Amino acid sequence: MSKKLLSIVLGAMLLLTACGGNEGKSEGQTTPGPSSAGPSEQASPGGASGDASGTVNVLTQALEPTKMLEKFAAEHPNIKVNWETIGGGKISEVIKTRLAAGGENVDLITPLRPDYLQLAKTGQLVDLSDLSYLDNYNPAVIDGGKVDGKLYALSLSMNFYVTWYNKTMFDKHGLKEPTNWEEFLAVCEALKQAGEVPIVIGSKDYGENNHFSTIPYGSLLSDDPTWVQKVSAGETKWTDPASIAAMERYKLLADKGYFIDGALGIGKDQAYQIFYQGKAAMISQQVGVIEFLAANTPDFEVGAFAPPGNDPGQELRLPFSGGHTMALYNGSKNKEAAAVFMEFISQTENAQLMTTEINLPSSVKGVQYDFHPIAQVLMPMLTMPTADLMHAVVLPQTKNVLATAFQRIISQEKTSIEDLAKEVQAMTDKELAAQ
Repeated sequence: MSKKLLSIVLGAMLLLTACGGNEGKSEGQTTPGPSSAGPSEQASPGGASGDASGTVNVLTQALEPTKMLEKFAAEHPNIKVNWETIGGGKISEVIKTRLAAGGENVDLITPLRPDYLQLAKTGQLVDLSDLSYLDNYNPAVIDGGKVDGKLYALSLSMNFYVTWYNKTMFDKHGLKEPTNWEEFLAVCEALKQAGEVPIVIGSKDYGENNHFSTIPYGSLLSDDPTWVQKVSAGETKWTDPASIAAMERYKLLADKGYFIDGALGIGKDQAYQIFYQGKAAMISQQVGVIEFLAANTPDFEVGAFAPPGNDPGQELRLPFSGGHTMALYNGSKNKEAAAVFMEFISQTENAQLMTTEINLPSSVKGVQYDFHPIAQVLMPMLTMPTADLMHAVVLPQTKNVLATAFQRIISQEKTSIEDLAKEVQAMTDKELAAQ
């Protein structure tokens, strides 16, 4: 869609103020903390938005924010929002099926990253680069949502990766949160010597191995925050010396016995259970673990810190990607109504309703993570510089090969790290050739 046409569709709903400096991601990128600005100081729907009408169909994996939708309906009675939650990991399949059938009743969608990139590159999504309220969002989600310099989605959530830990256990043994790789190794060794399990990992589930890799890859990502994106673009390789060194760090943790015994037979849910029962000191996972901790509140104090894979003296970065990336389908017949809804959900007051109701760590500035006390420990990390969230940007088929390589490292089989890296790179090469 041309910029001229986009302005006709969206212009009446946007403020006249220019959006803030949210240009491309750089190594100095930071994620600012909550804004002190109240809802009245945020961008609000323009006067012409009352003329929009119709039904906005939202196809997403996010839970339905009932209270927020009720507020929208009260303020915009001529617009109906049909929020359809697709569970069971089927969102990609459903979006592809609906669009292949002609895209009837498809307006707003939250595609997974590989699908998002393809839809953006093939012109199926509206360019949102000129929206005037982009400064309402954490700059990291704006930067991360750009494809070839243009923005095609608003990420509704902050999907970042932390190491959750048993603070009560740490205090018992006189341990502090590690801030780099050497401190992390020292903490693991102290826990092991004290008879504790340093790390629980649900290695039976493929994704858990890739999630954990954020720590051993921390030094590489401190130097080059977008390294994984470059691998997926063919600009660098898994076999590069820095990547080999990162995989060697993964092996070091396994060789020293810092992972829980029998990790290869433990799945994700079992790993969570082991952690909240106090049987392991740390579990490195994305912020979604709050859901499990909230449902099974531990009888110890829970803390969280950014994965400390950086070397001493290197910047500690928060592994990050945007979540629930809401995009406007170019074939939508309800673009004006959809534009009104997108601006509505971009306001602090309304995003707060969504966060509180469905436990979604919002990417809108000023939103407090008040849905559970444990979520409060995440707030200080929102000011940290960011890096690629490993599993979010690895190519789809490469993910499985990479996870298998990490499983083989944990099993301490004799295959060399170099050979494992070559296997991962071979799959990446295959995927790139097929594009």
